[in-house]
Amino acid sequence: MSIFLLVQTDLENTAKLSEKIHEHFESDHYSLSTGSWLVSGDESAKSVSDLLGVTQGDINGVVVVEVASYYGRTNPAVWSWIKDKWED
Repeated sequence: MSIFLLVQTDLENTAKLSEKIHEHFESDHYSLSTGSWLVSGDESAKSVSDLLGVTQGDINGVVVVEVASYYGRTNPAVWSWIKDKWED
């Protein structure tokens, strides 16, 4: 599965985007902080954008990036989630 980082550059629609993420990626999302999530699926970045209504303009100010590698320092639960989703 692919992992995508979703970052909102306009926090006005955070609740709406969060609802869409829960609807379409029910057990395949991880909230990093307000306005940023990881989602996992077999889609492309454009397909994720389409599915969430970003492409059509229903939700503005969102960047969708497919993750190719990762590194950093954060809560160990984040690393576990990434590892589990990449192994699916």
